[in-house]
Amino acid sequence: MKVIENQNNIKVAGAKFNTADRPQNLEPFLNYVNCTLIIGLPASGKSSLIKTLLNGTSESNLYNNVFNSVYYISPSMTMDLRLPEEKIINLGDNDNLAGILQDIIDNENGLGEEDDPHRVAVFLDDAVSWLAQDKNSMKIFKKLCFNGRHILGNNSSLQTFIVSQKIKSIPLTIRSQANQVFFFNSTKAEKAILADEYLPLDKKEADLIMDYVFNEPFNFMFINLHLPIKLRIFKNFNQLQIV
Repeated sequence: MKVIENQNNIKVAGAKFNTADRPQNLEPFLNYVNCTLIIGLPASGKSSLIKTLLNGTSESNLYNNVFNSVYYISPSMTMDLRLPEEKIINLGDNDNLAGILQDIIDNENGLGEEDDPHRVAVFLDDAVSWLAQDKNSMKIFKKLCFNGRHILGNNSSLQTFIVSQKIKSIPLTIRSQANQVFFFNSTKAEKAILADEYLPLDKKEADLIMDYVFNEPFNFMFINLHLPIKLRIFKNFNQLQIV
């Protein structure tokens, strides 16, 4: 059996979005739109990672000065992120997450201009249960994850960060939309989910690279699903090349 290809001159043109262009000062291995997962057990290093991403380092801005607005939503507020008070939202048991998310959309909508893009980040930290218990909250959060390039209007963009202790706690419809993942060492079951859903490797290769990444406490694996398959896996922020 063989394959015969009849060629023609038809080419696929790239789609054009009226969205905020990629920030010039953002590291090329980081995404700035749609959905990011930060997964780690208690005391794994999640909080330190979030602070580093938002504040940058002496070597890199990371996400520092990338977003015009950053919202941090969590039932427990235990770390100083140097954000304006009105952008830090402490969830109570009876709070309406759907209303909070809709207010963010309304407040940030239509602020982007062609020569002055508007970029927004929303962190939902240890609050997945608020999504699971209310269908309206889940519906709006899906809109944020799925439509980060469009939901705030032209020349704007939005990125959601879901912070959770476990991947499997995040509904599949949401985690399937993630375009990058930060994953701290965890259980065999969690590693199996990570490998199955996000790593382009067979089990032997996945086990080998996880052993390499998690050789010390507080290390994390970073996976950018927008990068080529062999270049999308990082040990902390060091890119690993699969050969």
